[in-house]
Amino acid sequence: MTVRTSVLLLAFALTASAGQAFAQDSEQCAAGHGDVVMRAMCDELDRAMRSLRLEELETPYFLSYRVEELHEVRADGHFGALTNSDTSRTRDLSIELRVGGPDLDNSNYLPDSFGRSPLTSRYGLPLDDDYRELRRQMWLATDVAYKHALETLSKKRAALQNKTREDVPDFLDQERHVAEGGTDAPEVPDVAALESTVRDLGAVFKQLPAVDASRVGAWAGYLRSRYVNSEGSFYTSVQPRAGVRAMARTQAADGTVLQDAEVFAAAEWQDLPSLDAATSRVLELGASLEARRQAQPLDVYNGPVLFEGQAAAELFGQVFVAKLLATRVPVTDPRWQGYGESVRNPFMDKIGARVLPRFLSVRDDPTVSENNGGSLHDGYAVDAEGVPATPTTLIENGRLRTLLATRNPVAGISRSTGNRRGASVSPSNLIVAATGGLSDAELRDEFMALVREFGLDYGVVVRRLANVHKIDGRDRVRGEAADYLTRAFKVYLDGREEPIRKGELSSFSETAFKDIVAVSESVSNHAVTLVLPSTLAVRQAGALYGWSLEVPGATISIPDLLFEDATIRRPSRDTPRPPVLAHPFFE
Repeated sequence: MTVRTSVLLLAFALTASAGQAFAQDSEQCAAGHGDVVMRAMCDELDRAMRSLRLEELETPYFLSYRVEELHEVRADGHFGALTNSDTSRTRDLSIELRVGGPDLDNSNYLPDSFGRSPLTSRYGLPLDDDYRELRRQMWLATDVAYKHALETLSKKRAALQNKTREDVPDFLDQERHVAEGGTDAPEVPDVAALESTVRDLGAVFKQLPAVDASRVGAWAGYLRSRYVNSEGSFYTSVQPRAGVRAMARTQAADGTVLQDAEVFAAAEWQDLPSLDAATSRVLELGASLEARRQAQPLDVYNGPVLFEGQAAAELFGQVFVAKLLATRVPVTDPRWQGYGESVRNPFMDKIGARVLPRFLSVRDDPTVSENNGGSLHDGYAVDAEGVPATPTTLIENGRLRTLLATRNPVAGISRSTGNRRGASVSPSNLIVAATGGLSDAELRDEFMALVREFGLDYGVVVRRLANVHKIDGRDRVRGEAADYLTRAFKVYLDGREEPIRKGELSSFSETAFKDIVAVSESVSNHAVTLVLPSTLAVRQAGALYGWSLEVPGATISIPDLLFEDATIRRPSRDTPRPPVLAHPFFE
């Protein structure tokens, strides 16, 4: 009977005393929350840990269930006309199942085929709180995950027969964490409120003849997560989220595509900016696009570059943050070794080395909700593995002290920092702190002094850096980090500013941050969508089955950054021809 085709044989795999102890935890788990979903999770997990065995093969030594319930309303429109409106509610299950033992289990192995598997499947649960049906679905999903885990462990052992392996375990122990009681969910607004915002804000583009295409999207809702594992940890959390995105696109006479977006984010719908405030920023967006459309192209610039506000946060998020994550290179079949190596982090070998100027330090802190008077949106009390959130000092006076980690260990990092979010490790609120920061006037003087030292007529200030997730809405990360400079300006020696039509950073990497020459004493907070290592490789090398609905981002609190020398060039990609006829509304 093979692992793939056999059926489960139920037998008591643990001793009676161990099973009774876990049953007591299960009772506390179910009673602590008092809802049907958590009771079904606790009871089915208890049964699986006591009785799950296939023939004479290993039983699970760790099992967790995570049920994520997304309740969301959305509306989208173009040019003031509504194109989509819906209310959705989904409930999905993800399972982490480990066989073998903490020293060697079915995780940290990249399978020899990338077809459909439990790693890429969605386990949808019924929305009704039907105890029997919830348990039936969990039972079936656990069955698939268990068989797949046994097969993966067998292949991993075979692959290791001809390889040496790091003396690092596959899983770390963690103290039991219990958070009894549920968390109240915020009130979800009526979809009519979002439709009104989409129409009203979209109509603003009727005042902007320079804009060829526009789109406004609005969303509000929350993600409720329930978690329980075989170590006795359990909790419930609620993550509210709301936002509005207004995107605009135009083309210059030579066909260069120019895009920009205003994004408003808050925990709840009523906390978003007023329509008047949003309208003002959309009008500024249109004026910026028109100025860029009329601006002269920039061929190549080499010299000082000052990144202000959002551009500083986006640059740090796209180029540097991924290097602060402890990602493990998985065991692979020789054919996929290069793909597995794609998750290697060069900072794994730089613990103790200087990676930033000595006047900069960085910490990750999911326990705070504000910094310097501004809101931080990405905090939480407990991570996706049941590890309580704690602050972590990553860089101190320019030197790398540690990396953010999960219970999937890497060499040199012996504990989880409580940063498992979704499928793998991710930051929360990143706070970049400086000693000896300059006032805005002093920083501008330092910038202009460098421009004169380089013998240039002007320097470059960048105030907005594009993020592909926020511009075109596609769920992918562009291969090039720090892609387009959306709002950048030539700053002449006499103080004049002239917009740059479009540019991109050339050969810019994390090593450039070590040569930052000065920063501002003031800081600003910005939510960013992260550019992380190969998410698919990390996911397929894990022990998680089923997609997680959590899409982690980060809020970065950061000063303005002055780089002594950077290269900006004109984008080399082909550009489409502009529309033959003018926009019909403005003709």
